[in-house]
Amino acid sequence: MKLPQTFAEVKRQVQMQEGTSYPGKALVAMELQPGYDRAKSTMIGHMLSINEAHLLMLIKQKIVDEEQGKLIMRELEEIDYASYKEKSYTGQYEDLFFEIEAELIQRTQGLGGNLHLGRSRNDMCLCLSHMVIREDLQHLLEQLITVENTVLKFAQQHKETLYVVHTHTQHAQPSVLGHYFLGVFDMLQRDEQRLRSAYLQVNRSPMGAAAINTSGFPLDRAMVSELIGCDDYISNAYDAIGNSDFFTETASAMSLAALNLGRVVTDMTLWATEELHMIKVADGYISTSSIMPQKRNPIALEHLRSSLSLTKGLADSILLGFMKSPYGDISDYEDAEDPMAQATKLLSMNYRLFNAVLATLEVDEKTLTNRAYESFSVVTEMADQLYRAYQIPFRKAHHLVATLVKEAGKQNLNLKMLDESFFADVYEQVMGKAFTLDFTPIRESLDPLAFVAKRDVEGGTSARAMQTMLDEAHQHLDESVAWFGGIMAQQQTAEKKRKALIGQLLNS
Repeated sequence: MKLPQTFAEVKRQVQMQEGTSYPGKALVAMELQPGYDRAKSTMIGHMLSINEAHLLMLIKQKIVDEEQGKLIMRELEEIDYASYKEKSYTGQYEDLFFEIEAELIQRTQGLGGNLHLGRSRNDMCLCLSHMVIREDLQHLLEQLITVENTVLKFAQQHKETLYVVHTHTQHAQPSVLGHYFLGVFDMLQRDEQRLRSAYLQVNRSPMGAAAINTSGFPLDRAMVSELIGCDDYISNAYDAIGNSDFFTETASAMSLAALNLGRVVTDMTLWATEELHMIKVADGYISTSSIMPQKRNPIALEHLRSSLSLTKGLADSILLGFMKSPYGDISDYEDAEDPMAQATKLLSMNYRLFNAVLATLEVDEKTLTNRAYESFSVVTEMADQLYRAYQIPFRKAHHLVATLVKEAGKQNLNLKMLDESFFADVYEQVMGKAFTLDFTPIRESLDPLAFVAKRDVEGGTSARAMQTMLDEAHQHLDESVAWFGGIMAQQQTAEKKRKALIGQLLNS
């Protein structure tokens, strides 16, 4: 490798390699070629929608003569947009927008240039970003709501499945598996609400802001917003061009969503171990070993664990991309478009895979039940019973039960082996007097099912508390389905109205 020795030599070498006129080869490779490819694959349909809506508005506002507008619209509809998806960036035009505009101008003997009255690539390109992210969010939210439904149905299926819950990786208390997954459902609902909040920012049109200060023409910004399926337009023209919230809020919501699901996957990966043997991943989502025939590697969970981390990394990189970008007209957002698309696609794929794993999961209910009856996780209730039945102060009761568990461990006893004689010995050791009270309350406290049933406070594990949470979860899910149906209907309504107006114009 031979490096130039002077700056003059560096300059000559770069000019020879990269070119001396626009576009430089390095800029083509870094931004213009990827931008062109991105536009032709994900934006061209949205570009047509914006062109149609903007032209309809120009005609309605009498900025463009109706006959001229009809000619422009007819040729706009006749362009073979599919052919552009097969093209490559040549450098003849700065981007796909100018290439399509050039064809429209040629088709209309110059009149097509009037389509750009009252707008700029600033508001249009940002609007394209809004529309692409909106479409990706719709797919992502559909996948998430599907997962919520599966989690809820799984929780309902296991609302009585006894198991020992862990805290600090240690046996804590008896619970039911459905209680854990109702918690997961609540977490997914919060993820959904954050993504829905981001959607509200995404589904606002910057059109009519033009370069940055609107236009001298009497634009109807609300009309364009409605015809491209947005809830509203971004009022302040500077903010319409300068804000990046629709990127960053979406990225933040995805980052948290990936983090949250990753924590559940971490638990499930541990549950699938031979040592815990809580769950069995279906054959379609495992692999075996090339040398060890007995292996059932839960590869789907492993891929989820890694992929969700990568998703979070992509989302966080979007936030970093805007960390010190100025508030105004910038090109920085273009570099965030691909990571944004990758993040939403990857999170959608993760939701799809997680849904498949959970829907086909087997739970070893027998092992979980036996473990609950052998574990000392139930003894919180024993301490409570010492207070309820005998009025022993809780801290003293806690000490007594802790001592009982230690003594049982020394004697290699499990929960099923505890009897009144053993309890009485420990009681006398701690309390300094013989146990002469009724043993029934203590015997009752050793039953994990009774433990679960007694947790009847809102949010607890009793049948009543569980049913209340299940009912509330179903209400939340119904609302989510209705909301999603509403946003999709809004897009269909906008499309129908825009096409109807085009039809009226061309047939008038």
